[in-house]
Amino acid sequence: MKFRSPQLPAHVVLGAQTALDELAAPLAGLRTALVVTPDGFEIAQIQRSSLNIAKLAAMTSSLMAMARAVGGELAFTDCRRLVFDAEQGTVVVQPVAAAFPSLLCFVLGPDATLGRALWTMGEVVTALRKVG
Repeated sequence: MKFRSPQLPAHVVLGAQTALDELAAPLAGLRTALVVTPDGFEIAQIQRSSLNIAKLAAMTSSLMAMARAVGGELAFTDCRRLVFDAEQGTVVVQPVAAAFPSLLCFVLGPDATLGRALWTMGEVVTALRKVG
């Protein structure tokens, strides 16, 4: 069962899914791509792994909130991106300032090229900003 934030218009969900399908799907090493609301509800996804999407959506929101809190303590404003790197892969979370604010999360395998993934995230973010 998928939990979606009820206040999102259908065109926002469709626009987010289209952005992922057209821009993120070709990325080599991508295991999961997720667009979530700031409070952790799934908007759109690409899933190529067995991750629990509802949990990942909630954790994406929590991770960004924690990163912003740490940034606030350090007087770093406007967290642009959070990168969690491990031997098994990398998780990147990026906020999207748009008419409908969201968070973009990529889960990458160890075979992914981080620079290419960050560029792709930028392309997805640009597309998401146009949805509205």
